[in-house]
Formats: sequence, structure tokens, C-alpha cells
Amino acid sequence: MKNRFSNWNWLVFTALVAGPVGYWLFSGLNTGPSAAYARQIAEARTSRVELDGQANVASADQLSRVFRDVSKSVKPAVVSIKNLVETSVRKRASRFPQGSGLPPGFEDFFGGMELDEGTSETRRMQNGLGSGVIFRQDGYILTNNHVVKDANILEVYLSDDRRFEAKVIGTDERTDLAVLKIDTTGLVTAPLGDSSKMEVGDWVIAIGSPFGLAQTVTAGIISATERTDQGITDYDNFLQTDAAINPGNSGGPLVNLRGEVIGINTAIASRGGGYNGIGFAVPSSLATRVVNDIISKGLVSRGYVGIGPVTLTPDLAKQLELPESTRGVFVGRVDRKSPAQQAGLEPGDIITAINGKPVTTDSSIIRIVGETKAGTPIQVSFLRNGRPRDATVRVGELDQKKQEERTKILETFGIEVDEMSDSLRQEYGLKLGEGVEVISVLKNGPFARLPASVVIRSVNGKSVSSPEEFYKAIEGAFEAGSLRMVVRTEETERMVRIL
Repeated sequence: MKNRFSNWNWLVFTALVAGPVGYWLFSGLNTGPSAAYARQIAEARTSRVELDGQANVASADQLSRVFRDVSKSVKPAVVSIKNLVETSVRKRASRFPQGSGLPPGFEDFFGGMELDEGTSETRRMQNGLGSGVIFRQDGYILTNNHVVKDANILEVYLSDDRRFEAKVIGTDERTDLAVLKIDTTGLVTAPLGDSSKMEVGDWVIAIGSPFGLAQTVTAGIISATERTDQGITDYDNFLQTDAAINPGNSGGPLVNLRGEVIGINTAIASRGGGYNGIGFAVPSSLATRVVNDIISKGLVSRGYVGIGPVTLTPDLAKQLELPESTRGVFVGRVDRKSPAQQAGLEPGDIITAINGKPVTTDSSIIRIVGETKAGTPIQVSFLRNGRPRDATVRVGELDQKKQEERTKILETFGIEVDEMSDSLRQEYGLKLGEGVEVISVLKNGPFARLPASVVIRSVNGKSVSSPEEFYKAIEGAFEAGSLRMVVRTEETERMVRIL
């Protein structure tokens, strides 16, 4: 019994002693550094010593200095552009002279009841905001066409907040570029570089006024080159970048690490309208040519071969009974006396390559031909009845006025027609003065299902033999709300109801 009591005393004693000692030991561990923290301290001290002497940190610092130098050299050449529209507001004038003794606000009230002829006030409403870059010391500025479009007044703000009213020297809707001029000299400029030397992964810097925040600088890389078929312009051929670009950046420069402008920021791919990491810039190689033409000629000179290209989709290939593997561009029309006709191209040919470079979309042919100087021969590879052929086409110069007239007709009526060629008339067995030939149709327009080279013989029962007769008949049909046409192909003649 005595032995048991001793054991119990021993247990109580151990607990009484161990409790405070354990508390003291564990309290010390909680307030002092842990082993893990001690390792972190040692690593931090070692890393600090290495950072102070590491060459790669010096390289990173050097890159930062490059970004700083590029920003400082280019920012003074970047401007903010306000697109303003003037509106006239009519004000009612009170007959009560000032100080008539009426309570505040009552003069306006009674003046509204008893009107004079009134006065007008001109107000300037902001229609848009963008950016631009000065490329000549005497005030020439490069920007986007959509930044200046439909403006009554353009206000340009320099980096030091000086304000100038700008004059539009020229625009080019097909590349979405415009040249402005402000009346001053001695400006800081940014040189136009060579965008063809840029490769995927190269650092770039975007400068502009996103959301009105002037002189904002963002950085990224070239994500892709030669981005075509984006539906942004007629001559899509963009540099893609992940440098942050937002509304207001349009028209501002994309520059390389030498401070050279290698692109003009134009558009973003975004679901919500803001930055999603995908921006597009017009390459400087294209912008330089556009700028030079606008300043020297007042317009942009473009190549012309005289065909109506249509992308060869799988559905179209199936309709033409071509192999599914066929790739190229279908020739929907060939203009009379055009370079293409003189070289022997015919409707129905399928162009597969130009100068040895494969082409698969209509926009690629439009861009390649458009960027080719008039008088330059190009080698066109094509298929005719499944057999490969080649032709040398000497590029002509696009008649801008005629092209604008054709575009206007297409937008107005949704269809463009021409007098029938002798070869098509003979092929369809028609007489002179019978019908008109469909040249092109507006995508998603009322005539979208009509293919090129179809002959329209009559509109609402009335024969048509010239474009003028056809468009007059179409106008009447639109007004009446009823449109039926007799169309003819090589195989059949049928009635088509449009309205």
C-alpha cells in the first residue's frame, strides 16, 4: 500500500513539474524563430549577396533602362486626338432686363413665356477619342481613319497639353490610316521603322491615350505577324501584340526597343470592349507607303488586275464538283480590257498562288495585288478544268473614282451588273441587248444567293438590256415591295423571287 502511494505521489510531482517546464519550452518556441524561418533568413542573406553581384540582374536593369529611354524618346511624339462635332443650340432670350427685381430663376421662367427671336449657341460635342504619332517636325501626324472619321473639328493635344486644331491631309479607309497636319514646327518625332524585321517574341511598347489617360505606356511582345482575314479592313495584314491596348489607343504607335514605330495600333479582339491580350497594329511598312502616297498624291495608289475573287469554301468546291482538297480563290468575274483578261484569265479559274506564294482567301489576293506597284508583272498560278496553268499578269493602277462608284452601287442596290460580254452572250445563246450580267453581290444582301456570271433577263416582267435599265427597274421594285427576276445560267432559265 505504501509503495502504491509513493507511485501516486511521483505521478503528481511529475505533472506539477512538467506542466510549467513544458509551457516554458513551448512558449519559447512560439516567440523565437522556427527552424524553417531560420533557413529563410539564411537564404535571404545569401540571395541578397548574389543579387548585388549577379550579371543577370544587371541585364534586367539594362532592359528596364531601355524601356525608360524608349518611353522618354517617343512620348513627346505621341498626341491625343479629340474628334468633335459642332452642334447649334437655340437659346430663348428673355425680354426682362437684368436686375428686374424678379426672384432668381423667375426671369428665365417669364422670359420663356414671352420670347424674343432668341439667340443660338454653338457647342462642340466629343464624338470620339484616339491617339496619333508625329512623324515630321512640321506637324504631320499619323493616326487611324476611324479616329478622325465624320469629324467637324479635330483637336490635337501634345504631351505638354498644348492644343491645336488639325487639318486632314488624307485618309485611306482600306488600311484605316489617316494623315493630319497641325500648324507648328520644331516638334519631336518618332521615326518609322521596318516592321518586316519584327519576329514573334520581340519586345514592343504601345503608347497612347486609353480611356483618355494620355501618355500611357504598356509593354508586351509580338504575338504573331501577317494576321489576315480579321474583317477589320480591306487590306488586313496586322501585327498582333499582347501589349495592353484599349479604347483610346487607336492611332497610337507600337514601337520596338530602338524607339522606332513598327505599327499603328488599330483594333483589339475583345468580348467586353477592353483589353484581353490580343491587339492588332497596321505594320509600318504598309503605313509608310500609305503616308508617302497621301502626302505626294493626295490619295493612295493601288494595283489592279480586274477580277472578282471569291474564297473557295468547301461548300463552293462541292458545288463546282471539285475535290475536297482543292484550295485557292475562285475567279467570279474578269473585267473587260483588264490586265487579267489580257493575260488570259477567265471566270471559273481557280487561283492557287501568286509569285509562288499560295493564296486561299479573296482578301489575300486583294491585299497582294493592291500593294503591288502598277506596271509590275506577277506570276499567277491557277486551275482550269482541273489542270494547272500559269499566266503573267502586268498589274495596272486602280481607278479609285470608278471603284468608289462601284462600291456605292453595290451598297445601294446590293448587286452590281454590267453589259454582257460577247463570249457570255454566245455561250448562253442570247441576242445583242438581251439581259445584263451579274458582276458581284453584297454579302448578306438581298441578292447574296446569285452567283457571278448569272444573266438577268427581266425585272418584274420588264426586259433589261443595260445597267441603267436594270438599276431603274430595281428602284421601282424596291418602292413597290415586290421583286421578281428571270435569270439564266448556262443550263437553265428560271424565275427568282427576291421580295
